[in-house]
Amino acid sequence: MAIKKTTRRVTASSRMPRRVGYSAPRSINAGTSITAASRRRAPQSSLGIKASSVQLTPEQRIFANQLVSNTRKMNIMGATNTNNIFARPDFIELLPLFVQKLLVLDVFGSVAMKSRQQIIPYFKVIAENTKGETKAGDILNSPFVNRQGLDPNFTGRVVKNEAVVVDSQAGQFAYTPILPGSVSIEVGGIKYVDAGNGLFVDAQGTETTKAELTINYATGDIEGTKVTGNITATYEYDNETVGPDEKGNYGAKMGKVYLQLDEINMIAEAHELACYWSIYSAFAAQTEWGSNIGEMAKEAAFSEMTAEINSNCFKQVADAATYKPQFNWDAAPVLSGAVVPSDYLNMFKLKLGQAAASIYQQTRLSRPNRLIVGTTAAEYIGMIDGFVADSIDDTVGPYKFGKLDQFEIIVDPNYDPNTWVMLCKSNDIRRNSCLYGEYMPMVNTDAIGLANASVQQGVATMYGTKIVNPATIVSGKILGTF
Repeated sequence: MAIKKTTRRVTASSRMPRRVGYSAPRSINAGTSITAASRRRAPQSSLGIKASSVQLTPEQRIFANQLVSNTRKMNIMGATNTNNIFARPDFIELLPLFVQKLLVLDVFGSVAMKSRQQIIPYFKVIAENTKGETKAGDILNSPFVNRQGLDPNFTGRVVKNEAVVVDSQAGQFAYTPILPGSVSIEVGGIKYVDAGNGLFVDAQGTETTKAELTINYATGDIEGTKVTGNITATYEYDNETVGPDEKGNYGAKMGKVYLQLDEINMIAEAHELACYWSIYSAFAAQTEWGSNIGEMAKEAAFSEMTAEINSNCFKQVADAATYKPQFNWDAAPVLSGAVVPSDYLNMFKLKLGQAAASIYQQTRLSRPNRLIVGTTAAEYIGMIDGFVADSIDDTVGPYKFGKLDQFEIIVDPNYDPNTWVMLCKSNDIRRNSCLYGEYMPMVNTDAIGLANASVQQGVATMYGTKIVNPATIVSGKILGTF
């Protein structure tokens, strides 16, 4: 086979041997970026040595990496220097404000106030005259008083424990004609019984003389030398006779009542608060945390007013309460270990029950169902068998503590720690110890920015309170605590 002759032309690209990693130069014009093809140099080891030349255990390698990381950060000593402390601050999330809950409506009865001065009218049934144990002016019945049946003889012919005023060894019974043989009296601590003939017999069976003690059944006159002081008399009279009597008057003598219109006068008082902030703090709050300082200020004002409503109303309850030391409970035996706590704590429960029963005994309206207590009293109540606790993790200020039988319990840190106060709360306005009425709810004004770089906003409300039945509020204490 014939060999062909070839000829190779030498060019610029073939004159120099190609080096490893060499690339041909590229053309550059005005639209070419000179950094478009640049590459970031691989960082050298900050320790000045190759990692492959150092044999480290895993623990040593972690420690070395941490040193490298620290040296790449800002100077630690510079950040803690007082001159540079604000050079690079580090913030966590913005902390929220504490907000109290409105608890007054859990203790007070509520009234819808349609005017700044809310009148709540009601009638009272009042005794017009004195008859036996019922005195003139006694309120027999009203939405807040119930003495009905307390004197079972007010409408009958029996007059019990009448106070007969004596003047110059003579007195007169109020209701006539008196039935002979029905009179018993006490004069100067000595008891006498009607003999049925106008004279009296003492405890030894000795009959008095006419000069010593005698009674006129028709007129009710009583006189004698033994009538030396006021007389307490119980007797029966003819309440069916319409007259005429000894004085020529007609009509049966009886107890009388009348109705009187009364009212609860609730006046709403204004409570207001102004809140100020700078445009700089508003800008920082919005920029750094995305928060609206205007909303934060309004929330702070609402919380302050809510806290004041709770504190003011609970203080009114404490001031109106009647302190009953007979219902105090001594915790000393529990603290000394002298008794079994679970058993002895039931005595505290019994004291609370007795206090509630005494209120019903006196008012005959309702049993208390609310307890406002101090912090120490709350802890003892929480140990009583039957107590059911509420969640108290997020509590601020006064808070709901739980329930014990019929009592809903609220803890007020403003109270004496060992004090408890009980009262009545009902959907029936007549059975409440206290009333709360909101005339104007909490409202805020528009925020106004001033030329001095400040912003101001106002918050206001109007409400009224009234202690309507203080007889249903009783307080006591826990003794022997430390």
